[in-house]
Amino acid sequence: MSRLFITAWGDLPRGGIYTFDVKDSGEPIQTAFTPFYHAGYIAWSPDRKFMYVTGSLENSDGVGAFAVTPEGKCLPLNVQSSGGLSCCHLCVSPDGKRVYAANYRTGNFAEFPVLADGSLAPASRIVAHTGKGPNHDRQAGPHVHFCTFSPEGKYLLVIDLGIDAVMAYPYDPGKGIDTEHAVKNTVTPGSGPRHLVFDASGKNAYVITELGNTIQHLRCHDGRFELLEEISTLPRGASGPSKASAIRLSRDGKFLLASNRGFDDIAVFEIDGNGSPRPVFHTLSGGSSPRDVNFFADDRFVAAGNEASDSVFFFDFDPSTGSLTPNGFRLDLPRPLCFSF
Repeated sequence: MSRLFITAWGDLPRGGIYTFDVKDSGEPIQTAFTPFYHAGYIAWSPDRKFMYVTGSLENSDGVGAFAVTPEGKCLPLNVQSSGGLSCCHLCVSPDGKRVYAANYRTGNFAEFPVLADGSLAPASRIVAHTGKGPNHDRQAGPHVHFCTFSPEGKYLLVIDLGIDAVMAYPYDPGKGIDTEHAVKNTVTPGSGPRHLVFDASGKNAYVITELGNTIQHLRCHDGRFELLEEISTLPRGASGPSKASAIRLSRDGKFLLASNRGFDDIAVFEIDGNGSPRPVFHTLSGGSSPRDVNFFADDRFVAAGNEASDSVFFFDFDPSTGSLTPNGFRLDLPRPLCFSF
């Protein structure tokens, strides 16, 4: 039995955090639900006792803090404003002292101190990006879309879709981030980077680009990134508008998942010995606009959340070939947005 958390961005009373226990067959059984308005992406404290979730407040977006019981219930602690609009991603520092949250629409991100009980203090700073990209419709200004820490914990990495950059902010456990010595890593102009994952070595990073519909394979060292190759997330012959969204790495580091909204499929890439991704499989996501996909239950299964059709479809994953097979299980949730296990 494994546990799966799914956020649903829908309005109350159905929007919130859903907890499921997953049987060995892959069947999800709901065990808990916590209402939370416009529940979005999930991040965990290092000890996994506290969960932080993006959401919405009356006049701004925000981040909610929750204590998670051994049974998987999410107990609300507090909510703090993120100081911007469209709070779309967040992460926790490796020392558990701070939470960082990305505001897409306003192009800034917030830093929150974590209190002793796991709740959040008001934002200690709001950092705004400047600039624009060549895509006039989508890159007229900065759009902070994602944040995570480098594998060694020395840098907060902030992806900005609007300025085609991965910003690396030095991190000090005693002081937080250093904005004066940030490193700006520019990726392919107009590609619109969205999310990022690292392999176990910490040397290979994979950025999915929303506007370019590609995976960019980057070599990472001390907060600096070098582009090695760029591979399409779409199959040959794909037509029509599409926007790549999620990227996930299997626990053994052998496979990458990527989702395409518009073409509405899941792409599977096999990682070779040099860290290079090679497309091996595509399958439809079962609905419209797969915002997130993820492995769970020791990578035996994959879940795909179709935001525009209010559905979650489940697949069996074959680690020998990288293929996905629908296993017949599905959920109907209002705008499923993020999976965490």
